[in-house]
Amino acid sequence: MSIPRELHVRNGILYQTPVKELERLRGAETVHENILIEDRGITLPGIFGRTVDMELEVEAADPERLYQKFAVRFAENEEYHTGVSFRPHESSLKIDRKFSGSRRAIIHQRRAEVRHDRGRLKLRLLIDRFSVEVFVNDGEKVLTATMYTDLGADGISFHADGSVRIRVRHFHLR
Repeated sequence: MSIPRELHVRNGILYQTPVKELERLRGAETVHENILIEDRGITLPGIFGRTVDMELEVEAADPERLYQKFAVRFAENEEYHTGVSFRPHESSLKIDRKFSGSRRAIIHQRRAEVRHDRGRLKLRLLIDRFSVEVFVNDGEKVLTATMYTDLGADGISFHADGSVRIRVRHFHLR
């Protein structure tokens, strides 16, 4: 845990959310809506950085046909990246830093079972130079990891195996 959090209990479930004061650190907002990704990876204008607060809404482009996998990669350059991926058929969210430049014998992946509605999922990523915190569905689950990638690796990209529609709300943090 690297970001101060507020704890709430809703329907017997513990939720964790970043403290509201963190929003005061937000800089300019970049929003992309209704972005379709089909069996490929994309980058979006204005979406990059190593100190970022990013909200994502992910859903199947066709609710009757679930995608196989959605992923967002960050701290990315030609050689390295850290990623968060979701497989709706397994209800599995994974944070993976095996391509982040770590040379130590550390655990590179963490997984959590998450609830979703036919592939619909909300994510909030807080990226802070050498760490990332992923808040799932308004804090129902949280995954945290450190990253060892050079600070020059500041790319962010989005990937789909199948057909996914996303909404991205991105802020650089001051």
